Amino acid sequence: MRSRLASDVEVEAWQADGWALVEGLVGTDEIDAATVDLAAIFPTAEQYRADPAGETERRLGVPPPTREVYTWPPDGPGFRPEQHRWQALFPFPGSGALNLLCVHPSIVDFMERALQTPDIRIYQAAMSAKYAGFTNYEQPMHTDRNHSWLPPRPGPPWWHVESFLYLCDVTDGNAPTHLVCAADSAGRDPTAPLIMPGRDPDIYAAERAATGVRGSLLAYRSDVFHRGVDLVEPGGARFLLNCSYKVAALDWIGYHSMQSRATSLDWDAFVERASPRQLELFGFPPPGHPVWDAEMLDATARRYPKLDLSPWRAAAAGVREV
Repeated sequence: MRSRLASDVEVEAWQADGWALVEGLVGTDEIDAATVDLAAIFPTAEQYRADPAGETERRLGVPPPTREVYTWPPDGPGFRPEQHRWQALFPFPGSGALNLLCVHPSIVDFMERALQTPDIRIYQAAMSAKYAGFTNYEQPMHTDRNHSWLPPRPGPPWWHVESFLYLCDVTDGNAPTHLVCAADSAGRDPTAPLIMPGRDPDIYAAERAATGVRGSLLAYRSDVFHRGVDLVEPGGARFLLNCSYKVAALDWIGYHSMQSRATSLDWDAFVERASPRQLELFGFPPPGHPVWDAEMLDATARRYPKLDLSPWRAAAAGVREV
């Protein structure tokens, strides 16, 4: 299966229904090539199954006891700290292929069309893994209120896109996200912290599982009710790339500060492989920006010796590239 562009129907589904599963957006050949680097980040399902305690300690260490305001019961939905233990933040180690998936042309095209502008930025980029038996992954129904200082505005130019790129096949058994279409949650306050099953069984009855093959993109709006479910496939695992985009000027929306990892060698490697457009998606000034005077260009060349700065130098000199 090769990469493709999302159809208008798929983009409009995100805009109207609040979420869309774009099947096979990124080609399986590109996914498989990138996921070779997963070994540097997470154990495989087989490695974890063979030695759960050993893999956890080797990769994550021994965490201190969690101090939660509320202790969730072992059964049923809850927000348990262990649900997010297996995570890694951009930039990722390895060949760089995983990093380039964040700015894959098919994903960028979807984000531009969904947000109805090319002036967009990545504000969240991380990898996550789930393993059968590690914890109970079931969550209550909720919206992601921790992406913005403000309540959601589900319309242009104020909305933003949260998304998961599937790095493995996501089936009913390995914890597909469950989501509710906007029409089926009408009348409910999207700023509610959570909805437990006994309080509103109708919204749970309306949820749908977003299953899909690797390379599929699950995109949803911030006002959409959704939840994680438990991973019930024996010995199973699930791997996702979490990549979210916003309109560039919306400073009240955010999640990860990419600049905090600007000294990472993996960031340097990404810069040296990326195009000006791909760098711009992370807030790197594009050619023609007023910050690019001769002094800044020379300093940037010293910081990133392998970055081809010719597009920036040409723009600063007023030269149109052919």
